[in-house]
Amino acid sequence: MPAQADRDIRSGKPLSPAQTRNLLAASGREAPEIPPFPELTLIGQHHGTYLIAQNAEGLYLIDQHAAHERINYEYFYEQFGQPADASQELLLPITLEFTPSEAQQLTQKLHWFEQVGVYLEHFGGQTFLVRSHPFWFPKGEEKEVLEEMAEWVLNERVIDLAKLREKSSILCSCKASIKANQKLTDQEAQTLLERLADCRQPYTCPHGRPIVVSFSIYDLEKLFKRVM
Repeated sequence: MPAQADRDIRSGKPLSPAQTRNLLAASGREAPEIPPFPELTLIGQHHGTYLIAQNAEGLYLIDQHAAHERINYEYFYEQFGQPADASQELLLPITLEFTPSEAQQLTQKLHWFEQVGVYLEHFGGQTFLVRSHPFWFPKGEEKEVLEEMAEWVLNERVIDLAKLREKSSILCSCKASIKANQKLTDQEAQTLLERLADCRQPYTCPHGRPIVVSFSIYDLEKLFKRVM
């Protein structure tokens, strides 16, 4: 791992998108080594937003939304790699409306949606119908995810399957994740920490923001002027 990226991870500093992609790279080269996630004991939750945990080395604050987003991103990224096996027919199609110019562009790009298991049909005029999509789409958020996917496809000049898979995974993970100001039980919080520890990249969310900020014992003692 590049020295700067390693320092950024350990300090809780957000990684750039390029650094995050490098850390998750699945090319023929050996993937960069990521520091193992520390074993933590849960203390509690602050303002329904941050988990507080500790170990022998210090104190840790974990952004619960960012943590859940990372867990979900890695799940959806795997699922979007094999969408044909998961597509389900809808009893009631989802209706999407676009401007005339957007509708004209979309008719030329419908094949991209099929690549990720979404079957979009031009119903006439500015109306499109989604007749099937993967069953693991975030429940209750399907239409919003599809609208944002369509917006991305329309605005992206150069589309490739890898970028579409990544963007779709980010959209789904954000919609499916717990939010700030959401109370968790101790068991739910502990499970979140355990699942985060199993992630390939447990230190940043898919957007590159930090998940964990830590304070060593020395950091804490220095804050209270117990050491110089």
